[in-house]
Amino acid sequence: MLYQIALVIHNALRWLVLFSLLGTLVSAFSGLINRRFYTKADQIIRVMATSIAHTQLLIGFYLYAISPIIRYYWREKPSFAEAAAFPFFALIHISLMLTAVVLMTIGSSKAKRQTDARQQFKTTALYFTIGLVLILAAIPWPFSPLAARPWVRW
Repeated sequence: MLYQIALVIHNALRWLVLFSLLGTLVSAFSGLINRRFYTKADQIIRVMATSIAHTQLLIGFYLYAISPIIRYYWREKPSFAEAAAFPFFALIHISLMLTAVVLMTIGSSKAKRQTDARQQFKTTALYFTIGLVLILAAIPWPFSPLAARPWVRW
């Protein structure tokens, strides 16, 4: 039961992560294009996106620890041909998500310490774009050949 609740929360947070990342990227690229100052609002958007991603990652770690799929994968070692979803969640999903969140955290930290607004926007845009690409690649979309999951989980 707790596993199902955590899955629903993890699924809902996926959308918050994606929208907050997109908001951060819109802020960063508009700042670069319009050559504006790095404002408190830009900083808040960046920090919120990073915080939401960290929360999502923690819930993901919890799910990884209690998941019957992961337990089965590590106990039985099914081949990739038997079921692609097992190695996807046991290896690919967690690795890419962890890498994405680490990169976003590094980018956020670097942007915070820079004094030039253009560099702050550039750093944010670079690290968060890479993070977004990794996250998009690691999400089990309904059309994924590796591990299809519904758009919204109830």
